[in-house]
Amino acid sequence: MPRNNAFEHQTYPTVPTVEPLVQAVELQAADAVDFSRLHSEFGISHIELVHGTFAGTDPFGIHALMRSLIADASPTLQLALTPVIARLEEQTKKFTETVTADIANFNETFRARFQELAGEELIVSRPEPTWSSENTHLARAALAVRLLCRLDDLQNQGLDPQFDRVMFWGHSHAGNGMALLTNLLANDPRSVAAFFAAAGEALGEDGRRAREILSRHDGPHPMARSLIIVTFGTPVRYGWDVTGCRQLLHITHHRPVDEHQPAQTVPAVHSPSGDEAGFGAVVTSLQQTVFDALLARHGDWVQTFAIAGTDLQPTVNREANQSLGEYLERNLPNATPQSIKERLPIVRGRWKTATRLHTDGQNLLLTYPPTRLTRFGNAHQSVFGHGVYTRTEWLPAHVGLLMQQLQRPGEDAQIQ
Repeated sequence: MPRNNAFEHQTYPTVPTVEPLVQAVELQAADAVDFSRLHSEFGISHIELVHGTFAGTDPFGIHALMRSLIADASPTLQLALTPVIARLEEQTKKFTETVTADIANFNETFRARFQELAGEELIVSRPEPTWSSENTHLARAALAVRLLCRLDDLQNQGLDPQFDRVMFWGHSHAGNGMALLTNLLANDPRSVAAFFAAAGEALGEDGRRAREILSRHDGPHPMARSLIIVTFGTPVRYGWDVTGCRQLLHITHHRPVDEHQPAQTVPAVHSPSGDEAGFGAVVTSLQQTVFDALLARHGDWVQTFAIAGTDLQPTVNREANQSLGEYLERNLPNATPQSIKERLPIVRGRWKTATRLHTDGQNLLLTYPPTRLTRFGNAHQSVFGHGVYTRTEWLPAHVGLLMQQLQRPGEDAQIQ
């Protein structure tokens, strides 16, 4: 997307502004890397690890629904039940981390290993409280305003955006929350006002604080000059505003299907044409889709599947979610219907474009070799190829690759 993107959506297919890099990656690739250079050479003082969809405190909006149900209850009942719901959210996150460990989730073991590699000069953390991780526009918008508040906190604590760098790692749809964040940080008054008007009061206290933070600045927020964003397996959704961050990198698990076009992939869902759409063709296409996904035959299947139109309905604030979705997708040629029956033909057309590359930033398409078995199958196939990014064993290789792309503080911020 261009500068002053104004919350426009990426289109299908995308036309990347920079040629993607396609390469195989090995576990030993970073054996000789000095990770302390993250701070000493690149000026990074904070790294925030943000998990993706379904890995948070309220992945299906159950706790949000419970809160809405007690909203009209007596003060005594609210006082009694609110801590219970908060405890349930905490236990939900703990249960997720117990089940998934570091597969499709930045867990504490991963964070501690990253801190060990980076040394004591920078801080590696995970946002607390975490985000709900619901698969909705509102949940990702709530993540965006929370991250904006986090950047404001860091600046208030003494971080100087002229010299210090902050790096956000976003897995899956956390990256799309960060895409919204770049549009907020770019701080175009008209589009920011429209964004908050579409969401209404559903973004809560963080939303109100984010509006106040942005109102203090005429033009881009100063922290945009400090922010480096790295996404992992983020589906192509909301557009990026390159005024809203310093550098933008995307890592995607990819297996080339055409030696002459190595960045090309295949549609997430195989769909026979109209003339071939008999029962046998439909069954064959379904089987092909299932096996491709299970074996991660073409890399990260989830990344190509979870594009516009694949969200779930929230349990609360449905009107606000619809309003926000209509605003964020307003430039797509076909609106996303609310009905699944009406939505499927439109989403199928988007899947056919086999869109893997983000328009802006540097796309790094990585082929991962088979490693060891996990509880979800071979590591590179776990969660349909979507779980490899957060594996602790791949962390050094990822950091080593990123360090080859990072700009030094004395260099001009330049987003391709």
